[in-house]
Amino acid sequence: MSYRSASARVRAALPRRVASATAAVTMVAVGIAGPAAAGGVAGAVDDPTLPTSAISLTAPASATALDPITITGRLTLEDGADPGVQQIMVNRVVPDETWTTLFTTTAVDGTFTLTDTPPLSGHLRYDAYWFPTENYQFSTASVTVPVAARAATLTLAGPTNGRDGRQLSLAGTLGLDGKAPAQPQELVVSRMIWNNRLDGAFQQLSNVTTDSRGAFTVLDTPTQGGRHVYTVSWHGDSVYAASSASHEITVSSPDSHISGQVVDPAYLGLAFRVTGAVTYDDGACAGPTVVQVSRRINGGAAQRLPNVTTDASCGFGFDDTVSRTGQVAYTVTWDGNSTHRRTTGTITGTVQKRPSGIEATSPDRTLLNGQQAVIEGRVTGGNAESIGANLRLTVRRIGPDGSSVDLPRVTTAEDGTFSYRDSPPTMDASTYPQFQYEFTWSGNATYQASSTSVYFYIVPPDCAC
Repeated sequence: MSYRSASARVRAALPRRVASATAAVTMVAVGIAGPAAAGGVAGAVDDPTLPTSAISLTAPASATALDPITITGRLTLEDGADPGVQQIMVNRVVPDETWTTLFTTTAVDGTFTLTDTPPLSGHLRYDAYWFPTENYQFSTASVTVPVAARAATLTLAGPTNGRDGRQLSLAGTLGLDGKAPAQPQELVVSRMIWNNRLDGAFQQLSNVTTDSRGAFTVLDTPTQGGRHVYTVSWHGDSVYAASSASHEITVSSPDSHISGQVVDPAYLGLAFRVTGAVTYDDGACAGPTVVQVSRRINGGAAQRLPNVTTDASCGFGFDDTVSRTGQVAYTVTWDGNSTHRRTTGTITGTVQKRPSGIEATSPDRTLLNGQQAVIEGRVTGGNAESIGANLRLTVRRIGPDGSSVDLPRVTTAEDGTFSYRDSPPTMDASTYPQFQYEFTWSGNATYQASSTSVYFYIVPPDCAC
């Protein structure tokens, strides 16, 4: 019979831990006063002046839920007398601290055997005790047995081949020692996909529930080709361990795909590269083959471009030049073949203005008060080529205290060069004040804006700079 509470004094006397489940455990009797626990001798009182008793226990090193185990023990008396036939009370304590009371009887020499069937997995503790008598004190002992969960049987089977867009049906069963679970069990279902687009992509599917026979069905309609591995998992319970089963299906697909990119950077008026490929979900596309290309700039009208022939792996590339900045979108179409359908893809990129730069130097960046700052420079494109004449640059002088002054603008010559002179205000040269000259060009329809700075220091006359 099971108890949530028993004699508090008897329970308090029981050891809570055992160093080794396989070692025989001997506990010297502990004094106990008052009425004995349920199943003990009514009115028995533990008298500390009486000889002691002891119980030793030996249990298996491991066990499995629902498989019988045997625990052996012996009751011994301090004076060496045979105990005779005595009743031993044993509490089997499960992990949630619920216990069940069992009884066994010693032989004349005090030896006893207890056979029990662990009802669940986990660390089960067996607390044994003998109640005090008129002649001997109370004694108790405890031993813990690690109980493993039983193995469940989970199966999953289905076709080995399938086709995208067509429903697949997989069936399986959950068995517990050859029988269906007493209650319906929920199973978690997932799939992993490997193909040219996905490298082991995990996808959770809807859970399924077993029927009265422990059977279940998994239905799925794949949307792409490749290796599909379906897995069902059961969480287990207090008696049976968690379990899972998998089944692999090779899914074919007639779909094809076009992917690609506009290779950065793409600059206005300069040739840039567009690359891409025709691919399948599973397997390699065999070329050469031909793709048709059209182009839209900033969502405008489509312009047909020359057809492009792919390489042997169905990869392609072409150069293009556009005269407007913004988004460029290439629509690429492949007509398909005997095994795969026609497909169309879009490759997008951004065309930007060409970069510009300002080169500026000075023959001397240390000045005495009254000397002019002399700056020579040039405005160039991204490849250091001259952009042209009549480019107006703003000039700002920033003093050592952070304040700034807008100076007269400067205009480039025909070769893009410029020259600038300015006399910075007189300062205390002992502090070596710094002046910054910032040149900025706002750009134009073809080139991006750019700026640069040149720094000068006011130094004392005796500076060996």
